[in-house]
Amino acid sequence: MPGELIVTGDDFGASAEVNDAIEACHRDGLLTSASLMASAPAFADAAARARGLPGLATGLHLVLCDGRAASAPGAVPGLVDEAGRFEVSPARAGLRYWSARRALRPQLEREIRAQLERFLASGLALDHLDGHHHLHLHPVVFDVLAPLLAEYRVPWVRFVHEDGLGRSGAPRLDPVPAIFVALSRRARRLAASAGARGPGRVYGLRASGRLDERELLRLVRGLRAPRVEIYAHPSRAHDAGRAEEAALCSAAVRQALKDVGYRLVTSRELGQRGAAR
Repeated sequence: MPGELIVTGDDFGASAEVNDAIEACHRDGLLTSASLMASAPAFADAAARARGLPGLATGLHLVLCDGRAASAPGAVPGLVDEAGRFEVSPARAGLRYWSARRALRPQLEREIRAQLERFLASGLALDHLDGHHHLHLHPVVFDVLAPLLAEYRVPWVRFVHEDGLGRSGAPRLDPVPAIFVALSRRARRLAASAGARGPGRVYGLRASGRLDERELLRLVRGLRAPRVEIYAHPSRAHDAGRAEEAALCSAAVRQALKDVGYRLVTSRELGQRGAAR
């Protein structure tokens, strides 16, 4: 069954090595979209590169763990330490946001707005939104985020929904994918009321850190849903990232995509199509 595929590079702006790999994967490979970390060390470099790549759709990779805040530490003391850094562990950050949800909601809104505004100040189009370690799907976070999707006119959101195709090499009893499916189902309903849509299937969760050519070929050859996203973390800083860059630039993967009848698209294209309806 023919379909459409978004291929996204996450962590754009994390480092020059990540930026190099994402740019190469767009120029010479399959990558159609990139998600920028607004407070990452190489964000300015990533934004400059993206402005020179008009065919690359860009979005915010919302960071609420394992990174630095866009707000001053004193403005969001419940979220960050004195150096402005979030809790590294997404699980511990998620527990904090749930247990102190009433007190932290205003701070979460302040920080999400700060990252959105920093992204928009770069001059790039906000074509989509997703989250570092998918923490944007946390119930407390998404309740804060949903009205901002409408306010900032975010057309496309990542809903992490892997089916059995994503399972190769992963423990069959791993509960994490099922948790994200449940969170995504809830978030999709809230996003729809804000005018935002998202892909029916998303792959990359179980393959994180090992999305080499063999694994990417397996995913592409098994695609079935009409609109799919595959996200990756190409980087020239380590072997796993270099393997992902090679996979995204592979002629064999490109041919496999043609064989299964899927067309490469961007989050921008699908978001604009939805807005026109």
